[in-house]
Amino acid sequence: MEIENFKWFLVYTKAREEERAKKNLENQGFETFLPMIAYEKISQPKSYSLKPMFPRYLFIIINVERDNWHLIKSTRGVSHVVLFGSKFAAVPNAVIEFIKTRVNNHSIIKQKVTRQLFQKGDKLVIKKGIMKGKEATFFSKTGKERVKILLKLMNEIVMAELPEHNIGPKAISEAFKL
Repeated sequence: MEIENFKWFLVYTKAREEERAKKNLENQGFETFLPMIAYEKISQPKSYSLKPMFPRYLFIIINVERDNWHLIKSTRGVSHVVLFGSKFAAVPNAVIEFIKTRVNNHSIIKQKVTRQLFQKGDKLVIKKGIMKGKEATFFSKTGKERVKILLKLMNEIVMAELPEHNIGPKAISEAFKL
């Protein structure tokens, strides 16, 4: 939107209240933009969790001569409008348009996750069982559903064998780039 008195600005929200702020600002007639990233859940492939691309921030378009800034500040979910010195932080339209080219119609970008087999020497954290949370090193696959790992117990390196589902899949997230 390149109308002379309309500009994009940056709003700082309360912690984990980006969507609440967005909804309440839109209910007041403001146009907002909250880009989100859909992260594939490691434990449930093909299931995603949504998180803001810029945690605690959202973009809002405002007519600088007409709109009431005080309404924004007192909106539920909003902490404040971001300032650079004493001026409100205007965001160039080119930045907003660039981000919009990376997201879908719902302002979401999917974070790609690939699953690979563990290789000897890979570091991991045990996901289930009595050793849950312990760091270990993958050693080998011993059978159809069992693996050997190396872990440090009482200052000694110990080899242990456990069910493969206790270590879960090796997931690698593609680096997020704008």
